[in-house]
Amino acid sequence: MINNWSLTTMFNVNALRKPGTIPAFILFLVLALHGFSVHAELVFRSVEQVDGQQRWSPIKKYSNPSDILYTRGGATAHAEEVRVILSGEVTHRDVESAEIMAKLIKSGKQKIANNTIWFSSNGGDIDAGMELGRQLRALGIDTIVGKNDRCMSACVFAFMGGERRSVAGQLGIHRPFFPFTQDASSRLDQFRHLESTLKNFVEELDFPSSLYEAIMLVPPESVQVVSPADLKRFYLEGISPSSEDRLDAASARRLNLTMFAYLQRKARAPTCAFLDAGQGRCEGRVQETAITAANESAAESAADSLASMSKSELIEAGRTDGSMVQATADAQVVQPFRTNH
Repeated sequence: MINNWSLTTMFNVNALRKPGTIPAFILFLVLALHGFSVHAELVFRSVEQVDGQQRWSPIKKYSNPSDILYTRGGATAHAEEVRVILSGEVTHRDVESAEIMAKLIKSGKQKIANNTIWFSSNGGDIDAGMELGRQLRALGIDTIVGKNDRCMSACVFAFMGGERRSVAGQLGIHRPFFPFTQDASSRLDQFRHLESTLKNFVEELDFPSSLYEAIMLVPPESVQVVSPADLKRFYLEGISPSSEDRLDAASARRLNLTMFAYLQRKARAPTCAFLDAGQGRCEGRVQETAITAANESAAESAADSLASMSKSELIEAGRTDGSMVQATADAQVVQPFRTNH
């Protein structure tokens, strides 16, 4: 599906630079995918007690010193849970706000609700979008576009930084463009630099090259809303292979399993939605399934060993090792409830 919006709607025409006013060495910094000119920074809401009930506070800004003033301290201080939202035009102020957010998280003053940032933006500065995406990936934060929201243009590059990603609303892509019109001799070189930078960003965050190709195929005056099938094909829905491998390895180590054994357990686990994963419930199910399967395997092994022993051997084993007698009872209890997977 392709939605065509006019440039006067899709882009902030006031941001266009006059010929000759931009030094060559910063031309790339003004490459933009402009959304509506109304700007809302990376903002958050904290949990507050109102009439004995927990509610989300009014919107606060990371750029406002009074909103991030934390006077609580000491060993008993708890991180404030916040819901973080990116809305409006993506600019470098969002990058600065994300740096402040990262410091608050690392200092234990804030924790992001469900480890997830919500996106609702029509675009903005491509350079800022990519830098914001890198920051979110470094923090291991998940990203989501809500059911009634959309993330278009440069917003997509920030969204791509999520460790896990989910799109319930709309995600729209198109080719970046220069916001100036002068026919400089180096314009082709600048465009090649743009292509290279975008391609490297896609690869850096472990997305397929087909996503880069899809972005470049859509002319800048149009926006293509990515279909559900393509969201999965481009890894925009779910998790990138390298991130999944790293998380799988960490879970296997925590459960003291080999990768092969863990992946077998994972295959048996119930499929869970993104928000379940964001709240840790998905991993909990995998872990629970792994522990259950390990117990079943141990019981099966004990039962097989017992079945191969003669009556005299079983009696003798019971005399020398009391645990064997207990294993017999355990096997009798567990066996009838075994499930074939």
